[in-house]
Amino acid sequence: MSSKRLTVIGSSNVDMICQLDHLPALGETVTGGKFMQAMGGKGANQAVAAGRAGGNVRFITCLGDDAYARQCLDNFRNDGINTDSVIIRKGTHTGVALIMIDDQGRNYLAIASGANHAITPSDMDSCESAIRDSSMLLMQNEIAPEAAQRVLEIAAAANIPVIFNYAPVGSAPVPVSDKFSCLVVNETEASQLSGLQVCSREQVEKAAIRLAEMGPETVIITLGAQGSYIRRRSEQFYLPPFKVSPVDTTAAGDTYCGALAVALLEGQSLRDATIFATAASAISVTRMGAQPSIPTRQEIDAFLKERNG
Repeated sequence: MSSKRLTVIGSSNVDMICQLDHLPALGETVTGGKFMQAMGGKGANQAVAAGRAGGNVRFITCLGDDAYARQCLDNFRNDGINTDSVIIRKGTHTGVALIMIDDQGRNYLAIASGANHAITPSDMDSCESAIRDSSMLLMQNEIAPEAAQRVLEIAAAANIPVIFNYAPVGSAPVPVSDKFSCLVVNETEASQLSGLQVCSREQVEKAAIRLAEMGPETVIITLGAQGSYIRRRSEQFYLPPFKVSPVDTTAAGDTYCGALAVALLEGQSLRDATIFATAASAISVTRMGAQPSIPTRQEIDAFLKERNG
């Protein structure tokens, strides 16, 4: 485990998952599905991914005043995550995600944000000492933007690097800036943030340049079955994906981000860190559920050893 502290700040959800042979069309009812409940939320997924990958992780999130909150806390602690800064907000519910998945691993998601959008800038002020006592921050776009902005201000003042996974984009209220040391997006998010089409390799590279011009030192565009494109100053490269048989792509991006943060804190090169993250993500898509699919460090290392011969 890395001695350097990674603080993840973001959302927590309880996932209600239905696996179907195909996704329903508008107005269609599809029967015969398989149901499971799992813990999710982009922030929680990334915290769990980082913890299982060997990170020294603190998680700052907001849960509702309900029975799900205790389940979430127990789940985080089981993965060795520090929960001292978790906020319990009375009068609201813990976030809930409704997920439908087809037999090719494609999904529909609907989220009732609840406590995730109840996080306030003053909450982040209360957590300032915990934020400052971090070697790196990992954030997403599923909490109130005002709270996210406050975290970025605290981090910038303390010179703490921030990996910002800009997902989901939504109305993009948090501006991309040099407060992000690393920006991680998929093709759709890259297109929305850059204002450019992202289909061909040339378009991917142009979008990455546009995003880098907004301030982030490193831009990573994940490309699904096409791998990923990484750009940092004069260093640019594509990484091919590991070939696996996907079952469920839920939390694949979150697993990537959590593993990436751990690898960078360990001092791995950018290339090695992104290979490590790609391997973790590849393992996750072969399993059902968000957090149930996230691999351990031993599994990631074994996967890389096998694939690299």
